[in-house]
Amino acid sequence: MLIKQQNKNILGFSLIELLVVISIIGVLSAVLVANFMGMRERARDAQKIQDLGAIKNALRLYYNDNQSYPVDFRTIAPTYISSIPDAVYVYNPDPLTYDSFTLTVQLEAGAGDEDIESQAKCNTGTNDDKIFAVCAN
Repeated sequence: MLIKQQNKNILGFSLIELLVVISIIGVLSAVLVANFMGMRERARDAQKIQDLGAIKNALRLYYNDNQSYPVDFRTIAPTYISSIPDAVYVYNPDPLTYDSFTLTVQLEAGAGDEDIESQAKCNTGTNDDKIFAVCAN
């Protein structure tokens, strides 16, 4: 609402209108900032899961050439994959035959039910939320 002062032709907003607009902007920005923070974590988690798939494919190529998986998965770069991403991956090959492996990574926000399902598929023996696993099968 615009207020016209008695002797002057100056129009302006009342203090109450300004406070209402400022409070609405504050609430909206608080909600949006919290939502964007979660989006960054989910994006980093999606990248880690995609990188796990690429490493798994490179390990399969290594297996096709050598008939066993490597002792240390980082040795597959740069022959089978251009570089190993910078996340902390836990690689567990079968210590007797090197015929299978499990590769896990810690997620920040989790992947819903997919992380638990991936652990069950790979028989990791854990049911830990926010850990994603891929394996040789």
